[in-house]
Amino acid sequence: MAVATPLKSSLSRTTRGDYPQFGAPKQAAWKITTRIENCDHLISAECDISPVTAAILRARGYVTGSEVRAFLEPDSIGLQDPFELPDVKPAIVRLHRAIEDKEPFLVFGDYDVDGITSTAMLVRSLERLGAQVSARIPERRDGYDLSVQVVEDAHARGIGLILTADCGIRAFQAVERARELGIDVIITDHHEPDGHTLPKALAVINPKRDDSVYGFRELCGCGVAFKVMQALLEEFWPKYAAGFAAKYVEFVAMATIADCMPLEGENRILAREGLRRLAGTQKVGLQSLMQIARVQPSGDSLTGKHVSFGLAPRLNSAGRFDAAIKGLQLLMSSDESQCMRLAGELEEFNRERQNVTNKMLREAIELLHREVDLTNDCAIVLAGHNWSRGMVGLVASRLVERYARPAIVLGLSDGMARGSGRSISSFDMVSVVDATRHLLQSGGGHKGACGVHFDQMDFDEFRDTAVKCANEKLTIGDLVPTVQADCAVDGSDLSPMLVRDLEKLEPCGKGNAEPVLVLENAQIVDGKSMGEGGAHLKWKIKSGDRQFEAVWWRPGEKAMGFGIGKRIDLCFVPELNIWNGNTTLQLNIKEARLK
Repeated sequence: MAVATPLKSSLSRTTRGDYPQFGAPKQAAWKITTRIENCDHLISAECDISPVTAAILRARGYVTGSEVRAFLEPDSIGLQDPFELPDVKPAIVRLHRAIEDKEPFLVFGDYDVDGITSTAMLVRSLERLGAQVSARIPERRDGYDLSVQVVEDAHARGIGLILTADCGIRAFQAVERARELGIDVIITDHHEPDGHTLPKALAVINPKRDDSVYGFRELCGCGVAFKVMQALLEEFWPKYAAGFAAKYVEFVAMATIADCMPLEGENRILAREGLRRLAGTQKVGLQSLMQIARVQPSGDSLTGKHVSFGLAPRLNSAGRFDAAIKGLQLLMSSDESQCMRLAGELEEFNRERQNVTNKMLREAIELLHREVDLTNDCAIVLAGHNWSRGMVGLVASRLVERYARPAIVLGLSDGMARGSGRSISSFDMVSVVDATRHLLQSGGGHKGACGVHFDQMDFDEFRDTAVKCANEKLTIGDLVPTVQADCAVDGSDLSPMLVRDLEKLEPCGKGNAEPVLVLENAQIVDGKSMGEGGAHLKWKIKSGDRQFEAVWWRPGEKAMGFGIGKRIDLCFVPELNIWNGNTTLQLNIKEARLK
């Protein structure tokens, strides 16, 4: 741990943030959803939760005791029937035939966590049924989705069936080529279809199809594949169905959280049970990954953060360096020494990913301030020569966080532009893909993210079209960074027990955000800067007659004007700090403002 340096009596300077030389983003607007009301005390007593937790749940739509209990203890009765998925029947009949006839077939997956877990789950479970199945994960340099080349390679190997995992919904050319070669294709995917048009595959299983009667649209790719396997087993091998669900729901949980799917409805049930199973996983690859990532269960389960900040970045990192196969090998292997070696390689990839991302982000911000009109453009589109196609999505995410508008970041190489976009909640990134379809060699995605690939010569037209698309849906006035806080509290509400109580809301993520609290009119009574270059702040905060420790990671320009004795409002997440066997409450500051 770095040695902390004393905090001056007044922070007249800014602590070093990520990129202060390019100017601070707009001041964030605070939106406090609710405060504790009398009804929250009633629900608190009825459901044995804190008034703070009751207030947060009330604001999220869980008002009665029965609604609160149903949310906190979701029941498997809320799971949908897998046979309601479109095309599931012809898919499982074809898979059953391939398994019974010992026909060699291919599972083709995406290179991210969702695709890797889907592929590993399908191959492992199908092999247990005696299937002659192999797997293929593309590298980013090969491009996203099932391709004509993959189909032709499969044909050369005598493959007569391809099962996709987390891809294929827009693979029109590849599926048509498969038809020409006599290869059956079963698509399992969750990305948005191209309107009413679907590839002419044997089966297209996607809950987002216009004609789908499945009761939940927001499954991840692994969730869709999980449901297909459930249907296959229930129809032909029912004695294995329960064991399959118990063994592989942890993959679904990881993919659901990593792919930022909304943690509500069926996803909440699957993710909650999956995280509980993951905490005690028997899969050697996951055990090794958890050890390398220093992921330890919170009680008898893991949290959404354990996946999104621990496991997922490391699994994704291999694909960012065109080595996605290593992530798949880790999830497929039962050899302890091999798994530890692979987990170690993923850790190294992750460190390099952080270094490359930071370098690219600096370059992107420099380019942005030269070429983007932030006063008029509602979207950011940037391209850099030799920017890693594995990192562009990460850079786009950081730009969205900083400038509160959709961002598309592209790497230019070999005459082509390849990149990723990330969006804000009020803008659908698929609309950009649709508006630029005439330029794209490939492209797809969902509301929050997209991937595109086109000729570098068309960059100006792509950028102008994308910005125009955003400008038609958004105004500059809409693009103010927002800090969304769930509940204002008093110092008397805060305790280690509250942290444990709020953990009942897990898994947290998209659609069920981590609870954020506000403490008003507190006072800084002591503090220090810490970390390399004094990049972080650690304060002692007084509220009423109580004092708390608070940390603010990389506040950068936001820390201007703060100092000992100042009265402030804090927006924070309460956490438990465990050190030398002692457990104390710590406030993890998200934003602060002077009174």
